[in-house]
Amino acid sequence: MFALCVMSALSVISCGRPATLNECEQIIERVARLEMKDRGLGSNAKEIERAVQEYKKALRETTLKDCVGKRITNGALACVREATTAKQIVEDCFH
Repeated sequence: MFALCVMSALSVISCGRPATLNECEQIIERVARLEMKDRGLGSNAKEIERAVQEYKKALRETTLKDCVGKRITNGALACVREATTAKQIVEDCFH
C-alpha cells in the first residue's frame, strides 16, 4: 500500500533526474522492510527477506510503470534511506 503511494508521489517531483530501476527497487525494498518491521517481523531475517522479495515481485510491473523514469532527487533518496517508518517515506520524502 505505502509503496503505491510512494510511486504516486514521485510524479509530483518536478526537479531532479529520472529514477533508475535500481533506485525504484531500493525504495520499494526500504518500504517493504519498514512495513515488515512494523508488523513485528523485525527479528526474523529469513521471513523478512522472503516477504521483501514477494513484495518486490508483486510490485514489479507497477514499479516499472510508475517509478522508473520519474523525477527523483538525491535528497529524496537520502530521506528514504534514513526513514524509520514507511509512513515517513510517503509523507516526508516525496512532498
